[in-house]
Amino acid sequence: MFDVNAMSQEVISRVQAHYQTIGRYLYWKGSGDSPDTPFQSSPLRQEVALLVRVANGEIDRATADEELIGRIVESTHRMVELLFVRAAGSYAYTVPETFWSQPGIGQVLAYVQAWLRHDDLIGYTEASHILFGELAEQNIQAARMRVRRLVERGALMSYIDPDETNPTRRARVSRQAVDALRAAGQAGDGED
Repeated sequence: MFDVNAMSQEVISRVQAHYQTIGRYLYWKGSGDSPDTPFQSSPLRQEVALLVRVANGEIDRATADEELIGRIVESTHRMVELLFVRAAGSYAYTVPETFWSQPGIGQVLAYVQAWLRHDDLIGYTEASHILFGELAEQNIQAARMRVRRLVERGALMSYIDPDETNPTRRARVSRQAVDALRAAGQAGDGED
């Protein structure tokens, strides 16, 4: 049979190790943060700030050096792990598909990944012209709807432009993904 002491110790050790890892990113030992504004010097806060700067376009990809790019890649991986790795000690994890398209850190990380790929994010109108040129010239709304259907089917990932005030124009897609669909002839007619 199972030994309650051995099982308890194993579970406690795993959970404790997991929380120590998380704790290292939450708190900078010896920080002078005030109780009113905790975690200002937190390593996790600093990594979030770096990722937000990238997502906001404050860091130019063309001039970023390899060391900075490496830090950004590591921060991206660490952020996903901190959010989704379970205390069981296994580093296998699942990121829900909706994570990337909801406002918040998921969209920040999606923008960072596009930045890392040297990808441009374009609106549905531009994507419509690339994928369905003739239709876009005749009926832009129908062509935009086809792009939307490609997003709904998962053929394209949707990004949200937080700077766009018009909600109907906030959606963006990857230029590289659009070009790949076009080259592969997989855009189809956008119909199910």
